[in-house]
Amino acid sequence: MGWQQRNDSVQGYIYLFRAVGFHGWLPGAVLGRYKIGLSRNPEARLDTFHSNQPPCNLEIVRIIEVEDMGETESLIHQQFKASNVKLTKSREWFDLMPWQVVMVHLVFNRHEIKRSRPNLPVKAIAGGLIALLGVGMLLGQGLSQPAPPQQVQQIKIK
Repeated sequence: MGWQQRNDSVQGYIYLFRAVGFHGWLPGAVLGRYKIGLSRNPEARLDTFHSNQPPCNLEIVRIIEVEDMGETESLIHQQFKASNVKLTKSREWFDLMPWQVVMVHLVFNRHEIKRSRPNLPVKAIAGGLIALLGVGMLLGQGLSQPAPPQQVQQIKIK
């Protein structure tokens, strides 16, 4: 059986791995090394890295499911190309500042396949919250009003 080209234009996962303990200092900030890649099985990919590519440990920061792994990975790499680490065998490593990691998460949010959630009508939720608030206010009002003074009967003794 001959070599077959891999098709990455399918549904799969984009991952963000962090090299544990690998960082550099810039004036006032810490730089972290991250890998943004694609895989059909990110956990198995991490195991492959651990067995083949020490000198550092990697941890999973985030995994998202996307419609087109190849296109999404290319778009994300393009957005962060200024932080790309020039390595001989890989173009997927990036030195990112903490604020850039936040930006990666925001980009991931845009591309992530959203799983369907139960469809509750917004009006029903809003109405329920308003009703709950009204009941809470009534209870609070009742507890905050002083009790009416009790009348004391005077008994005359003869």
